[in-house]
Amino acid sequence: MVTIDKIVTHHVSIPFERPLQTGNHIYQDLENVLIEIHAGGRVGIGYAFNFAFRQAAAIRLIVEDLAQPLVGKTIADRRAHALAMWRQLNFIGQTGPSAMAMSVVDTALWDLFAQSLATPLHRLLGSVRSQIELYPTGGFLADPIEAVIEEVERHRAAGFRRCKIKVGRPGWQIDVARAGKLRAAVGDDFGIMIDANQAWSVADAIAAGRHFQDLGVCWYEEPVSVYDVAGTARVADALDMPVAAGESVFTRYGHLELLDGKACDVLMPNLMRCGGPTEFMEVGALAAARQVPVSSHTFTEISAHLVAAMPNATFCEYLPG
Repeated sequence: MVTIDKIVTHHVSIPFERPLQTGNHIYQDLENVLIEIHAGGRVGIGYAFNFAFRQAAAIRLIVEDLAQPLVGKTIADRRAHALAMWRQLNFIGQTGPSAMAMSVVDTALWDLFAQSLATPLHRLLGSVRSQIELYPTGGFLADPIEAVIEEVERHRAAGFRRCKIKVGRPGWQIDVARAGKLRAAVGDDFGIMIDANQAWSVADAIAAGRHFQDLGVCWYEEPVSVYDVAGTARVADALDMPVAAGESVFTRYGHLELLDGKACDVLMPNLMRCGGPTEFMEVGALAAARQVPVSSHTFTEISAHLVAAMPNATFCEYLPG
């Protein structure tokens, strides 16, 4: 059996060319925490990202704490390693930075194991499809609508059939007007998806949502706080377009609350908040048991493999650049 030889971690800061604004945040740079797990001449890679230097530094410390006990152990026992990490974090809890750190290590272990078998991860997991549709995300709030329209047109020219833009201003009427201009520009045969990043109250989310659905918007993401499960369910109940949620909750237990609360039409797990591929696949199984479709959030290069092995998956988010 191939055993783990060495652990190396990195913290890499990447400044954005321009600030990215959502309904809740303005991002200046991307803070990445990466791990290399070395075994048998191969290197497995995992990473998580954040937008604050010290928070990323804290995640890196947890990653190192979780990974060092793996030295000398076999790469084949991935689930045993995932369980050991879960137990190791029991005192401080398995959400927040803990889940992100688990994801970094778990992703690298799966990468390493797939390499050792010379098998793509989606086949290792038991793929059910050979292709998965991607949609790009853009249209940040600081961008003028003219720039957003140009961006979306570029995506359409590249072959995408839908695109997601940001909404979530305090005055939702401005976002409705922007979406209307985008619809007028791209026509009715292109899918417009919107993401409010939890910015609105239930009342505002429903009021805005009715206008969005009149514009043929096909996806309404995180309209209210994900911790307001009942409120998210009220929004989903009041509207005819699909409401998506899940990217901001942690592990299978956070997703289970959304599913049991019937709070979304589409479950949208985020790899690093799930805690890695092992937990991500558990989330997909929970959704399948309730006949809820799954669409992954970011981490396209990894998540595409995971949703390819989920019968109830739809498509993957793609962040250009």
